[in-house]
Amino acid sequence: MPSAPRYDRIVSLVLVVLLGLAIIFLIDINPNILRARFGGDLPTITVSWLLIASLVVIVSTGADLLTRSHPQMQNQVLPTVNLGFMVIEIAPRYWILPSFSIIGSFAFFRLFSLTLQGVAFALALGAAGGLLLTVLVCQHYALDRRQKPRQRAQLILQVIAYLLAFGCFSAVYFTRLRTLYAATLIGATAVLLAYALLQSSSKQSMLRLSVLVGLLLAESTWALNYWAAPFLLGGTSLLVIFYITTGLLQHYATGTLQRRLFVEYGIIGSGLIAAVIYATFASRM
Repeated sequence: MPSAPRYDRIVSLVLVVLLGLAIIFLIDINPNILRARFGGDLPTITVSWLLIASLVVIVSTGADLLTRSHPQMQNQVLPTVNLGFMVIEIAPRYWILPSFSIIGSFAFFRLFSLTLQGVAFALALGAAGGLLLTVLVCQHYALDRRQKPRQRAQLILQVIAYLLAFGCFSAVYFTRLRTLYAATLIGATAVLLAYALLQSSSKQSMLRLSVLVGLLLAESTWALNYWAAPFLLGGTSLLVIFYITTGLLQHYATGTLQRRLFVEYGIIGSGLIAAVIYATFASRM
């Protein structure tokens, strides 16, 4: 009989994260509180991001425990951490989407804090809570033996990964950081989300393909920094590139890559990029 998700643990973890986010938003109302400036053109770091990092550690730990408790994980070989006195198995792949549910929601909706004020914070809390709950439940069903629930869960996780990619890409593009910093942030985000998306029999192959996606997105960021587009359109452009690249590499990793897929993704990508370019010029009129 298939096991059900531990909703008691999942809901408790989500509530802890929402409480932490609410506190962070209260602190974030004052943008100058505990702001670290390193000088030069280095990005400024606020205490809010340090607290977000602590929430990421909490939710990654919770997601790891929930994943390793699944019956299907008992027969899988997981990475281990040797602490000297004990060896701990970890499931780092299952940390990514739960962590970005917090990072993406916070980074994206805080961009609207000046215009929407409290509504932006409410939207961020709702998005973070909803995405985190959905991800944790779907990660459980993605390990199910039954094909139909597993495929449905994997599809939902893919959609969420693309939404989180859009939020993070848009947030970085909004800051207009120097290319070195923006490309690094977007490239690292693309590597992690691609690793969560790609399916392959070899972990080394997944890592190489994910790094390839990250390098392509970093190079695309360099080109887009010379294009004065609104941040939402910039994020959309990066999302289109990310979608096409991960889609083709997914088929390559599973051995289902065919010539018609290049044509299909080419048509979809060209249409989306053309729509973004049109919207960019229309926004300037």
